[in-house]
Amino acid sequence: MIYHVDRFSNRNTMSTSTEEPISPAAHLPDRFTVESADLRAEVSARMPIRFNADGEPYIPLPAPFERFYLAAMRQSDLPHDVAMMNDLRVVRSVHGPPFPNPLINAQRWLVRERAFVVALFDAYAKGEYRPAASSPFNVLHERKEDGSEEYVGQVTLGPMGPSAKRVTPVNETWEQWRSRGVFTIGAVLNLKYHRQGVASAAVRLLLDEWAVPQMGCTEIHASAFVSNVASVKLWEKFGFVEEPSLRGVVQIPEAKGGGVEPDCTLVWSLKL
Repeated sequence: MIYHVDRFSNRNTMSTSTEEPISPAAHLPDRFTVESADLRAEVSARMPIRFNADGEPYIPLPAPFERFYLAAMRQSDLPHDVAMMNDLRVVRSVHGPPFPNPLINAQRWLVRERAFVVALFDAYAKGEYRPAASSPFNVLHERKEDGSEEYVGQVTLGPMGPSAKRVTPVNETWEQWRSRGVFTIGAVLNLKYHRQGVASAAVRLLLDEWAVPQMGCTEIHASAFVSNVASVKLWEKFGFVEEPSLRGVVQIPEAKGGGVEPDCTLVWSLKL
């Protein structure tokens, strides 16, 4: 099952070059970790975030998917991300990223995402817990019984560009800290994890535990090809409703097989 992922507005302007320039992420350590035990304890007490033995923050999925968790992107995720985003079986129905998708794009994405998680925990250290600007916990991993881990895919949630317009009314009774802007959500998983309920569980987790209580989202968009019935039904299950005014068509790159696909946008809005 393939879901929409555009990695936010700047993803569509990334490189299509197959050359290998110097990595813009070369200066970053593999993982983001939190050294302060006091901060880890405070965050864990207030948030759905947990920490592994190295101090890396993550958000565990609920039962029966306890072996899966969402974490910030790592350097070591990059080869897996590139392989997934260049697997035509996976990305034929995915919006946004160029195809083929070079390593430099994933490196730039890592730089952006690392800045998000650093800013988030800098704010936590100052006692500022919401609203979070985005969700840096967007890489899904599986812990195996032998202790090894496997890259599963990505579930992204973040702000749309400044040109995005709301299609649902603002409720003046909402708390002032809640955003009146528009956000986008999407997911793409490696082929072996399709149709297992993992993406659905991760999306539900982000909506219930992060989008509403931490980011203050009041309107979220998800896009899908009209022909991708399974994806449309997934978003509808979470309360997303198609917005007819946002229907359009997408020109499929020749590298993906070419042609034109009708596209729809489904919208979720806060009902508080």
